[in-house]
Amino acid sequence: MINLLESKEENILTQEQIQSAVMIIQALHKRKDSFQILFPELSAEKQNALHFISEGKSYREAALIIKRNHTIITQWSKNDPKFKQALDEVKMEIQKSIRLKEMLSQAVNEMKTSTSQNNEDLRTQAIQ
Repeated sequence: MINLLESKEENILTQEQIQSAVMIIQALHKRKDSFQILFPELSAEKQNALHFISEGKSYREAALIIKRNHTIITQWSKNDPKFKQALDEVKMEIQKSIRLKEMLSQAVNEMKTSTSQNNEDLRTQAIQ
């Protein structure tokens, strides 16, 4: 279990962790383009809806793009267990992507802060 009371220094991500996060994000984006492979049991229409949802469209927007009634995605998720499972997977991938982007943003900010502090320390040492 992660100790939530860790010091700030222990929360700094290493360069290796940042590179790993970037690779994971790239893999997630590559995976987005292959929904037909991931969900071959679903119709092309349902796969298209999942694709648009994975790109950040709302259910209503995705339904309108595939030229269906705005309630169709909710109906599919209630009546088609395979679609519901696929939709849940898409939602989990979106959440993972959001968390990874937040981690990367935090890592970049920490690196900037750390670099600025190191530069300031070097300036102070040089003056003395």
